[in-house]
Amino acid sequence: MENFEKEYWLEVELQHPKGWVLAAESGGMLDGYFRVDSKTAVKLEVKWEKQASDRRAKAKVQPMVVINKFIEDYMTRAKRKGKAEVYERGSARICEHNAYFARWRDVGDIVTLSWVCEDEKKVFLLNYYLEPGEKWEDVASWLIPGFVCHTSEKFWRYRLIGVEFKVPKGYALQTRKLLLGKPIVVFKAGGKTLLIHWSTFARETLAKYKNLVEWAKKEVPKEVGSIMKGLKYDKLKPEEETGKIMLEETERTFFSGKTNVKTLRIWHDSDSNRIFLTGYSGPRENMIDLEELEKSIVFKPE
Repeated sequence: MENFEKEYWLEVELQHPKGWVLAAESGGMLDGYFRVDSKTAVKLEVKWEKQASDRRAKAKVQPMVVINKFIEDYMTRAKRKGKAEVYERGSARICEHNAYFARWRDVGDIVTLSWVCEDEKKVFLLNYYLEPGEKWEDVASWLIPGFVCHTSEKFWRYRLIGVEFKVPKGYALQTRKLLLGKPIVVFKAGGKTLLIHWSTFARETLAKYKNLVEWAKKEVPKEVGSIMKGLKYDKLKPEEETGKIMLEETERTFFSGKTNVKTLRIWHDSDSNRIFLTGYSGPRENMIDLEELEKSIVFKPE
């Protein structure tokens, strides 16, 4: 599948033709949405919602009803009169689940699929917008086998602006600022926080400063400071073994006797010409989460 590439976002993995990009996204702990565009058109949308824990409520979810409701709402938002022309219905298997689809027409042809992922307790809806001459059978041959809504692995993959990394399951995407060249993404799990930030054109940027410490004082996003309150960048110190500069503060809780830690790590990756910053806040015994995040970081040019 050399003409395809993987997209990882919001606990979902899929593949699409090279050159398509993540164009919009939203959501958090309970629901998610993202859209992938080609160079000329909107191509696909993925939406999901967490199911209620009440089994009676969960049993009411029917994928075909989800599809019908979406088409009805779409026509209302688009201010179309009458009902959409649904000209085919069918079923498929997506990531080991029974899925249903409807092919229908608006301005162009659209395929809408829905299924329930019991493993992740989510209801999914996927739209694919066909262009003239494009055959759904051909699209389905690469789209459906490449979609992952649950995995037995202990982490979820993320891919953003050429950088891939893994986040342990249990952490939910909390906040993000996806500035081109300087994204920051924050994940939370109870009292634990993980964050990752990077900056492009590192060599050019570092030429303005004496070292990474001086860079940190001026260039680290304010969101990092608001999450890691109390950390002072002038206390960053180099770690000889890894070549990173580090800052760590610990606090022992009075009632539990456990030690909480806040830490930042910054390094210049010369191969990708990026400065990476990672951070963790939470119990010291879970510092392995930060180690796993850092080990997983890979730069893959678009």
